[in-house]
Amino acid sequence: MTIKAVLFDMGNTLVKYDVDIFEEVYDRILTSLGISRSIDEIKRAFEKTEEEAKKNGLLSSFGKIACEEFWHCWDSLILKHLNITEKEELAGTIQSKWFDFLESTLYPEVREVLSELRNRQVKVGLISTAYEEEIHLLMKKIGLEKTTFDVIVGVDTIKKAKPDPAVFKYAINQLNVAPEETMFVGDKIEADYKGAKNAGLHALLINRSENPPKELTIIGNLTEILTRIG
Repeated sequence: MTIKAVLFDMGNTLVKYDVDIFEEVYDRILTSLGISRSIDEIKRAFEKTEEEAKKNGLLSSFGKIACEEFWHCWDSLILKHLNITEKEELAGTIQSKWFDFLESTLYPEVREVLSELRNRQVKVGLISTAYEEEIHLLMKKIGLEKTTFDVIVGVDTIKKAKPDPAVFKYAINQLNVAPEETMFVGDKIEADYKGAKNAGLHALLINRSENPPKELTIIGNLTEILTRIG
């Protein structure tokens, strides 16, 4: 197999977060503002917000409206379901503090793998279900330069999200490579693995747990990519 490009998901693929659920980040921010809510209360607020966002069309606007506008509406709904007043001002505060309270680091092997791919003249790209400005904020925080990747695709780049095949096809068109010459690596079965497969790419599922699903093409560490690209 001759691979000319490798595309990566971001969260839990290249970047490790210090939380298992994002409700924990919310809890940290609210606590810092002197607001006390239990994790269970925050989880219920998230669930109710998702239900309401589906009904009122907010969820379907993700990536189609500006980053600040979407998250302001989303956070306002969460605060409403937490019975917190002064939602408008507080929603903006939460958005501005998010990356201050979400600790993130690169997995240990990432720099070595990216460097070796460059040495082999393999193009490198990033496809994330985050807004482009969020991607750049996170990259700055973890010390990755924009020039690390030959293409960066966020949810607002073409206003579509994984697993839509158009997202993967946009990235490979930007890199001027064919689907069969491209590998995609991510941690989500539907959005990443199946999404890439349906777009004609070679797909790898990164799963660092001790009991990964056996029916898929699995790697436990990104260094394993290097033995699979020919």
